[in-house]
Amino acid sequence: MENAIESEAGGHDHEGHSHGQKFRQESSSRMRVVLAFTGAYMLIQVVAGLYTGSLALLADAGHLLTDIGSLILALVAFWFSGRPSTPGKTYGYYRSEILAGLLNGVLLIGISIFILYEAWRRFSNPPEVMSGPMLAVAVVGLVVNLISVKLLHQDADHSINVKAAYLEVVSDLLATVGVIIAALIMLFTKWYLADAIVSAAIGLMILPRTWGLLSECTHILMEGAPGHIDLEKLRFAMLTVPGVVDVHDIHVWSITSGLDAMSGHVAIAQDSEPDEVLSRLTELAQGEFGIHHTTIQVEQIECKGQTNGSCTK
Repeated sequence: MENAIESEAGGHDHEGHSHGQKFRQESSSRMRVVLAFTGAYMLIQVVAGLYTGSLALLADAGHLLTDIGSLILALVAFWFSGRPSTPGKTYGYYRSEILAGLLNGVLLIGISIFILYEAWRRFSNPPEVMSGPMLAVAVVGLVVNLISVKLLHQDADHSINVKAAYLEVVSDLLATVGVIIAALIMLFTKWYLADAIVSAAIGLMILPRTWGLLSECTHILMEGAPGHIDLEKLRFAMLTVPGVVDVHDIHVWSITSGLDAMSGHVAIAQDSEPDEVLSRLTELAQGEFGIHHTTIQVEQIECKGQTNGSCTK
């Protein structure tokens, strides 16, 4: 005899949604501050680059322009992800954050290629620049970038959307450090090839970070299991719940950063209470594994024995 009961942990999902909404609001506020700082400094760089004849400053201003685009894109993604679900989009717009992260990763790859190309071009004809004013403007940029990195750092580990914007700012921080180093070398030695060498190093440093971001985004879009959740450990933990005699067809995936989902089938003993077992399973998934959205099908069966954790009917 079998009795199948399917249920979804809606209450836990609501709690996760509320927490996610608060996180997005706080992150958006910090990102708007970063956007204001970045926009103001970009204008300073353009004016200074034209005044000093520094191609490095103008190139970094172009880099900042991509930062601004990334921040705007991330804020738009946050706005979309906060919209309610619809019959056609039952998970709402959470995945817009992942798409924004993917697009930002592609932009970062483009920036790296551009930096490497510019470095190669300057090897053959390094431009002469006014190193003193260039150094002063770069130091201001360093302060702006440090403030921006500090504002975004605490949220970067919890959202791919913020992480993408954070990597954009970090890449510009590295570029600014490179401009400072190049300016100092050129100021004291007049060796203008330093600009090309430092730029190439910056481009190579950005690529590994960006590759990691693109891999993470692709993994989520392919609905791969989250790296922090061990499926075998989850299965054995579920088997320890009183009344559970078999667990199979487990699927775990990420809807967006910090919001994981799970579905699975659970066989329980005939004399067990399905609602009680289901409640314990959902509490286990949330409490020990951080899975806020669960859909579990419970089947009551007559079990003659167990072999390797599986029920013998």
